[in-house]
Amino acid sequence: MRRAGLLIVAFLIASWSVRSDAQLIVKSGTSAVQFLKIGVGSRAVAMGEAFVATADDISAIYWNPAGLASLEKNNVMFFHANWIADISYDFGAFAVPMGKWGTFGGFFTTLGVPEDLVRTVHDPEGTGERFTATDIAIGVTYARQITDRFSFGISGKYIKERIWNMTASSVAMDVGILYISQFHNLRIGMAMSNFGTKMRMYGRNALLFVDIDPTIDGNNEAIRAHLDMEQWDIPLRFQVGIAFDPIQKNGMKLTVGVDAIHPIDNREFVNTGMEFSLMNTFFLRAGFRNIGIYKREGGFCAGGGLRMKMSGALLDLSYAYADYGRLSSVHRYTISIAF
Repeated sequence: MRRAGLLIVAFLIASWSVRSDAQLIVKSGTSAVQFLKIGVGSRAVAMGEAFVATADDISAIYWNPAGLASLEKNNVMFFHANWIADISYDFGAFAVPMGKWGTFGGFFTTLGVPEDLVRTVHDPEGTGERFTATDIAIGVTYARQITDRFSFGISGKYIKERIWNMTASSVAMDVGILYISQFHNLRIGMAMSNFGTKMRMYGRNALLFVDIDPTIDGNNEAIRAHLDMEQWDIPLRFQVGIAFDPIQKNGMKLTVGVDAIHPIDNREFVNTGMEFSLMNTFFLRAGFRNIGIYKREGGFCAGGGLRMKMSGALLDLSYAYADYGRLSSVHRYTISIAF
């Protein structure tokens, strides 16, 4: 009986491990438009992307739209990242507070892949043609404070992906809530991102010329046909987090945040980070992301920022570094203006 019990326990452990690995294999890479998962805003990225509960600047339009309700001035933001493999990623946003009517905003995202040769099995050195690939997302956001401590936000967006002569599109929404308590300014945030329709590629690269029956001579050997492309989900994600300020005196402030994320295409993971500010002018940030991801690439993030007053406006300049292990590192730059 003892041996049987040990065998059963060993079998259960082995089954759980196999099932876990199988789930990783099945879920990884099973969603389209991966650019929607690229974190926005150097401040949030430097804090390990643990930002769903902090979300108190214009980059909240990406992390938790409810955070826009706390803005008191008009805001614009431009964000650029030199992504992996010479890919260029840009994000821009604006927000306009309208008093009791809430806050309205809009944003756009673009990702571009450098032009390259079209290669096939028969022409591995190139066919003489060249191709590019681009992703875009354009959206609008509305946020409002329900009470002095509770806010709600929602975004709608149109997403389009193009690879050579093939395109796919989707519509999606983000929803977020934010609650602020009286204990060390503890914030609790929750957000659902990229809830939308599936995507399917269409275009002339799926066009084929087929001979229905090669055994028959004299029939039409070039009947037009199209490949029936598979539908793919977009990267739906649920995120919940907390943030608080354990130090806030003598012009110094320390903010700590922790987020738990449940993505549709990977295992659950945790992000954590912190920000130290001096006189609300100089900022140092650090964090660690993707804690719990199986065989993750990198994870450490860091950066800093500077805030200046210029003719009645506030100018924020921020930088973030993120380690991606064997894929090297990514540098991000952000400029935002509140006026």
